[in-house]
Amino acid sequence: MHMLNIPAWLYIWISQALVGEIYPEVRAIVVKFGNDNKLLLRCYFDREPTEDDFENFDSVLSEVYAQTSSDAEISDLQCETVYSEAPFKDLDFLDGCVYARREWVDY
Repeated sequence: MHMLNIPAWLYIWISQALVGEIYPEVRAIVVKFGNDNKLLLRCYFDREPTEDDFENFDSVLSEVYAQTSSDAEISDLQCETVYSEAPFKDLDFLDGCVYARREWVDY
């Protein structure tokens, strides 16, 4: 798996926000956090994402943002919901993966 390149406090906030929000169709959740303090949360699904999926992960972003005290911590948040059948090794992990379900690979 890829190295997580985000601040520890952000990893904790995201992990707490994800409690109860991960369900079987979620393959992986990756993040990007730039020097401009913009946060991107990308959720990979094993099927086409629905409006409910976007709303679920939008609420995760709301919980993360509720932890902030100023734009100095997080200035902007975005969420992407992506359908992909690609193997994990071919996914874009951005700055790192905060969740990945176990997937068996047949060789």
